[in-house]
This record gives sequence, structure tokens and C-alpha cells, in this order.
Amino acid sequence: MNIKMLAPLLLTLLWGQAYAADGSITISSPANGAMVSAKDKVPVTYAATLGPTGDHLHLYVDGKRVDVLRQIKGTAELDPLPAGKHHVCLTVNTSSHAPTGVESCVDVTAQ
Repeated sequence: MNIKMLAPLLLTLLWGQAYAADGSITISSPANGAMVSAKDKVPVTYAATLGPTGDHLHLYVDGKRVDVLRQIKGTAELDPLPAGKHHVCLTVNTSSHAPTGVESCVDVTAQ
């Protein structure tokens, strides 16, 4: 392969990773390992920095997208979770919904 063909690809890969490192998400509630009521909605309080390619956030429960959040700071409500352990994540996404690589997750147990 020609180095002139590889150079743009390598620069794109490196540049994209640098952009991902510029964003951040903090989930302040619930805390990792928290117990939540299986009967009540679960508030997820967060703050994010989108970075140069970020446009909005996606909220996931157990790998399933449950919400798209346009506010970079606030509280989203999850419907009551079934009893058991759950993995709650927020990801920064581009305007075309592609993940930028920035995410934050907490594990909770509903009882």
C-alpha cells in the first residue's frame, strides 16, 4: 500500500481519538452500587462536556437505549427497573447518533 493512501486514514483515526478524550460525563446519582426501589422511577443526575464532535447524550439501561438527552446537565428519569442488577450508561454522540467514545456507567440493584 502507498503511504500517501494510509496517511489520511491514520490521521483520521488519531484525530478522532483525540476528540473523544475532550469530552466527559459524570453521573452523580445514583451512585455506583446503589440500591433503588423497583417500584419507583429512578432519577439519573448527570453533567457532561460534549467535546468538539459531541451533539447530545444517549441513556442506556442494560445495553438498550431508553432516552436521547439534549441537555448536557440535568436529571433524567428511568421507568421503574425490574428487581435485580442493572447497568446504566450515558454516552456522548454525534449529530448522526454515532458514539464519540465518551461514556459513564453505574451499576444499580433494584429491589
